[in-house]
Amino acid sequence: MEKVVHLLSAGIDSPVAGYLLVKSGFEPIFLTGDAVPYATDVTRNAAIAHARKIATFAGRALKMLVAPTGPVYKAVQAAWSESELKYTCIFCKRMLYRVAREVASRERAQAISTGEIIGEQASQTIDNLALIQQAVGSFLVVRPLLTWDKAEVIKLAREIGTLDISTSAKDPCKAVPRYPITHGKIETFAPIESKVDVSGLLETIVAGLQPVDIDPEEG
Repeated sequence: MEKVVHLLSAGIDSPVAGYLLVKSGFEPIFLTGDAVPYATDVTRNAAIAHARKIATFAGRALKMLVAPTGPVYKAVQAAWSESELKYTCIFCKRMLYRVAREVASRERAQAISTGEIIGEQASQTIDNLALIQQAVGSFLVVRPLLTWDKAEVIKLAREIGTLDISTSAKDPCKAVPRYPITHGKIETFAPIESKVDVSGLLETIVAGLQPVDIDPEEG
């Protein structure tokens, strides 16, 4: 069974994508970010609840890791100017991709997978997806929902029982900029990112990964 490191959040899209991976015969290793102190435990716990739903459909226990992303926000707020903070979400996603690649190497997984949909959020324009992808080079990123309509995603989320979890997880990250960049370019972003010790930050996050036991729901 082929393994993929799946970025799982409290949102609507990523658990649906995770369900489709299991349905297609893949073995997801879940990775979620914990933004404390910029968010509470609500989003992390919702992601864990999503993972349990997916494990129930898989009919077996699945692996999950929680990545401490608070240091990401602390680093950019210390290193970047006010105008550069519009790249915060892009940088956070690039760091999660890098962590996922490290996990994939350890677990011998063939790809990273996400719930990204073109244009669904400011970070998911073609330009921004390309900028995020650049962080892991040619490493394969699978996006099962890339061109799905949101109504289709919501319908399936309701059917598999993850929609209520997503809609009850109301805990917006306090580090999200008011006006996030929508069409980032690597030539503009590279010198901004270089102000942060990316390798040191990655090492800190990977060292702080916390495993969570994900067993199928009972009953």
